[in-house]
Amino acid sequence: MAAAIRKMWDTWSRTGSLFGTVDKRRLQHEIDTHKLFLLTSFQREAVSGKTENAEDLAKLAEATPFEEQQLQVQELVHGQIKHMARILDDVLLKDPVIEKPSPPPEKKRPSGLLFALGRQPEPEVPSRADVVETKQLNRDQVAAAFRERMGFTLHLKRSGIAHEEAGTGLFISGRAEPGTVVSMYPGVIYSPSQYRYMPGYPKVDVDNGYLISRYDGLVVDGKPWGRGDDKREWWDGLYGNPLDTQDGSDEKIAELKRRSPLSFWQFVGGGKVIQGPLEGAELERRSPIALGHFANHPPEGVQPNVMICPYTFSIPGQQSMRAYIPNVMFGNDEELDMQRRGPLWINEGKKERPEEPEDSRRLSTVEMAEQPSTGISDVHTLVLVATREVHDEELYLNYRLSSYIQQPSWYHPVNVEEEKRRWD
Repeated sequence: MAAAIRKMWDTWSRTGSLFGTVDKRRLQHEIDTHKLFLLTSFQREAVSGKTENAEDLAKLAEATPFEEQQLQVQELVHGQIKHMARILDDVLLKDPVIEKPSPPPEKKRPSGLLFALGRQPEPEVPSRADVVETKQLNRDQVAAAFRERMGFTLHLKRSGIAHEEAGTGLFISGRAEPGTVVSMYPGVIYSPSQYRYMPGYPKVDVDNGYLISRYDGLVVDGKPWGRGDDKREWWDGLYGNPLDTQDGSDEKIAELKRRSPLSFWQFVGGGKVIQGPLEGAELERRSPIALGHFANHPPEGVQPNVMICPYTFSIPGQQSMRAYIPNVMFGNDEELDMQRRGPLWINEGKKERPEEPEDSRRLSTVEMAEQPSTGISDVHTLVLVATREVHDEELYLNYRLSSYIQQPSWYHPVNVEEEKRRWD
């Protein structure tokens, strides 16, 4: 069935006959959404044990408007991530002790005197005496327990690509069906109005190969996340373990943190003061699926086995999952709302999700801590979805680098027409 689905979308990608639009960039977005609709629908049928064939799925896709496909992809992806979050809760959480949460601390406004003196106040980390305790497990132990329950996990090692710049690769251990969310893309998320605040601007990609863009213009920077960590912690965009080396020494990590511009108030051009990611979030840094930024572009002649999927996580009613969404938003909702009215904004299928019944979920870190509101209701990020069955192999993601820039020697276009439409 998966082979039949691939044949269908290859045909539609060439003809575009199912999509009534002349905007090439939007056309490619619709084609990608159509692929994701087929894949995630296939995964749902496979997990439920139903026997829908490719032709039935194709008819369903043809009869489903683009906007509805977006909504359904979001719901199916959310359902998978919710399932993974429950598995990770089972692995990591001790038996919860229900206590009345403390009220969120009052946020103090930084003193103007500090700025006048050229000093930067220390970032405030809320005090949370009632945070639920997690088990003392390291990342390898969490990954092993996750695989036992989920059927797969991810790990990092030297890429199998025969190129000196290949570096670290992302590998799956175990097996996942087509349409499975196999990884999340962690890091700090920037809206188009915030590009100028990215490290190294305007040449943001010179020393950072872990940037990825969504169709709506949001950019996710995976570099600060690093390789994760062996704990659950309040994370506000500080650099984690080094990305390109196994050297996790305190000196190396301290140097990376020193260079990070994301966790302190700082002066930017003419004394303008900005703030980094709003207060951050209590995130599970041991998550075995928060490694999507390590997926390499496939070598010449090899097809990618994962594709990116935009995912919007709505926090209201979903607090029990927040620790497993490895992202923080840079800036504030006002800047993001400006982008919704701009030409780059494409609605990614967000809709309100009903609140989970209180008696159907375990009490999590966020619920017990009642962390202070950041003013952000959604986290707009990306996940990686398997385009075929993947089993004990390296994961390859089509980078679709723009033809308007000089492409590196290791890069070989997977589909030239798709790239042209993507960046048209």
